[in-house]
Amino acid sequence: MTPAANRDGWRAVLIGVSRYIDTEFTGIPAATTNIIDLARLLTAPTGGALAAEHCIALPDPDVATQVGKAIAAAADGADDVLLVYYTGHGVVDRYGRLYLTLPGTDHHHPEWGSVPFSTLRDELLESRAGTRILILDCCFSGRAFEAMTSAAAAVDGQIDVKGTYTIASSARDVSSIAPEGERHTAFTGALLHAATEIGLTLDQLYRRVEQILHHGGHPRPQRRSVAGAGDLRLFTAPDHRVAPVDEPVMADVDNATLFFNGGRCADRNDLPKAEGLWRRAATQGHTGAMNNLANSLLDRNEARDAYDWYSKAAELGNADAMTNLAQLLYTLKHRDDAERWCRLAASTDHTDAMYNLAVMLDKSLRFDEALLWYQKAANAGHTDAMHNLAIRLRHRGQISEAAAWWRNAGHKHPQRTSDKPRGLSSPARSR
Repeated sequence: MTPAANRDGWRAVLIGVSRYIDTEFTGIPAATTNIIDLARLLTAPTGGALAAEHCIALPDPDVATQVGKAIAAAADGADDVLLVYYTGHGVVDRYGRLYLTLPGTDHHHPEWGSVPFSTLRDELLESRAGTRILILDCCFSGRAFEAMTSAAAAVDGQIDVKGTYTIASSARDVSSIAPEGERHTAFTGALLHAATEIGLTLDQLYRRVEQILHHGGHPRPQRRSVAGAGDLRLFTAPDHRVAPVDEPVMADVDNATLFFNGGRCADRNDLPKAEGLWRRAATQGHTGAMNNLANSLLDRNEARDAYDWYSKAAELGNADAMTNLAQLLYTLKHRDDAERWCRLAASTDHTDAMYNLAVMLDKSLRFDEALLWYQKAANAGHTDAMHNLAIRLRHRGQISEAAAWWRNAGHKHPQRTSDKPRGLSSPARSR
């Protein structure tokens, strides 16, 4: 049996819009080469191994019905996996409804010349495919990107399609990047580059794309996996023997070793491997790994999952996780719970917790107690605590003490009345 035959139940539709009649939309020449190269990789015997007739590329489709027919046919024929990829501009109308633009789209009335996302969503939902994958490489602005990724947006939930693994190229209020003169947009270029690393699952592919974009100074992508398929290997031929992507470790390696190896990977900035090792240790009960995994998730704006891991580790007594959980709760305006966790961590002499508790007290105008915790953290060597302590002592007229702590904080210039206190510490990594 050929590799393509093993994926007879797979279907892909790739849509790329490079030109627009409406001058409000900037042309995206790379959109065409995006789908050409993506189709080439998906149909390569050593790549996705899809049959060519099962991977439909639509460069600059003229009307929405052309897109609709292609997606409907693919959705009907996909028994195993349905992939839909779109690159172009996305807009929302005055009611907050999301549209994927076409060459003839009028930005004032997208409803008449675009692909309504709700229609695409319905096709995905109605497909009998076991797994649906949606990849959106869209250049949005302001509210349109908010519509794609913000839980508070008017179109909240539009891309949370049950059973679908969704990747969007940027976060809210951040434009996707199409570098002038480049063959690909930044996101799809990173995707194609990551796909050359044979054997990556969707989760690993996403993390590798994120890493490439971050290192290139580009916006980070966003992921939604609703009962998704993170273990699926999209770009790996079915007869290819997959080599392990994590550092070689034996099945009986203890959690401490997994945790340590994760730290080594993080130190050399190999974040996908670090997260994979920490996740293995975390699922087996290592609280430091739980905390570090939560840090990685939070860095990708996956706050809900981060909260769950912080909570597990905090409840098991990890002071780093208590401190980070408190900080997350504070930013979410759950101030009482934040202070409770911060006090628990501070009671273990955790310096970041002592400092963060002082900041919380300071912001709630409980200056006397804040000063005590700043003092404790400063005595333990916390530089930001020294900085804030110096400012608060100066406000109380204790000039000489303030000057001493100011110098201890590493400042070379004299203290000024305009100097401001510093905020909460960054999330602490367990070591």
